[in-house]
Amino acid sequence: MNMRHICVVSGKRGGFGAMSPTMDAIAQHPEMRLSVLVTDQHLYSRFGKTVNEVEAKYKVAAAIDMEQRGDSNRDRARAVGVCLTKAADVLADLAPDILLVIGDRGEVLATCIAAHNLRIAIAHVQGGDVSGSLDEPVRHALTKLAHIHFPSTETSARRILAMGEEPWRVHAVGDTHVDQLLLGRVTPADELRARYRLPDDEPFLLVLQHSDSTEPDRSGAQMAETVAATLALGLRTLFVYPCSDQGFEGVIAEINSVREKSGVSVHPNIPAEDFVGLQAIAGCLVGNSSAGLIEAPYFGLPAVNVGNRQIGREHAENVLHVPYDQLQIRTAIERVLFDQQFRALCRAIKPPFGDGTAYRKVTNVLASVPLDARLLNKRMAY
Repeated sequence: MNMRHICVVSGKRGGFGAMSPTMDAIAQHPEMRLSVLVTDQHLYSRFGKTVNEVEAKYKVAAAIDMEQRGDSNRDRARAVGVCLTKAADVLADLAPDILLVIGDRGEVLATCIAAHNLRIAIAHVQGGDVSGSLDEPVRHALTKLAHIHFPSTETSARRILAMGEEPWRVHAVGDTHVDQLLLGRVTPADELRARYRLPDDEPFLLVLQHSDSTEPDRSGAQMAETVAATLALGLRTLFVYPCSDQGFEGVIAEINSVREKSGVSVHPNIPAEDFVGLQAIAGCLVGNSSAGLIEAPYFGLPAVNVGNRQIGREHAENVLHVPYDQLQIRTAIERVLFDQQFRALCRAIKPPFGDGTAYRKVTNVLASVPLDARLLNKRMAY
């Protein structure tokens, strides 16, 4: 029997956690073989060298060091170019039948450009979302490169169709980030409270704010507003490092400036099952992570979304949007912590991102789609 070879590329911690249930399903499928390709911040000590987290679960078939040396536009553009060059050789050697990717990041675009030129079919998870910053055009570019689409919602599926993609390629499966939540891949609360020194008798804040890659030079000043707002509340606060987008140094510098403050802890990385578990018991998620929009509503967790990075993205009623202004950030946090009517609304939410079975639906399509010229030779539907 010819085993269908699926290669999954992962460049950051969040995408890895979201794809783990799907990767498990592929690895366990009797007619498929899984390869895992890691790159970008997985390989950098600055971000917790999360390749170790990947290797604890899977054999890594290949690793691509993008050689990113700083956080400027030039540094990131060069790193994406390095990734493309190396991905051409790595994918040519691995020779998968399908490259499976998620999201909207530069390292994903680079590997997909390589796959496109190598005539490797591309399957894209989370296409069709509106997500802001430099990421959104990358997400839509990936849609035009991909041969199979796994959007998270019907709204995103309609956007993909509006881009001229053929309907038979589009499978609205739900968001894979939800799979790990509803499968119970969550560190228990008592373990988390002990590990992260979280008191039972007061709420704590979970803060994850990335740079806005459209204005990376302002990332430090923007993070300073969030830091000031959260510290003013005097609550136990966990700060998590951002991803490797341009401008990340400014965010990290502001976080590190308060690491010695009482009640503050700073984390270059929090493992996926811990981060999901922390959302289950946190008082509020603050920043601009997509987790606040996609994962948090499944826990009834309020999220204060700061700035424009996620502007226009589909979300549930648990999210309050605020600008980079410490007073407005603080006011929003106080509301979501102490307004019992709002917290009750959050607990009653029915999020639009699926029922936690996306991994199963994705795997079924990957196992059955014909690998032929019709799949590879794309045409506009109209």
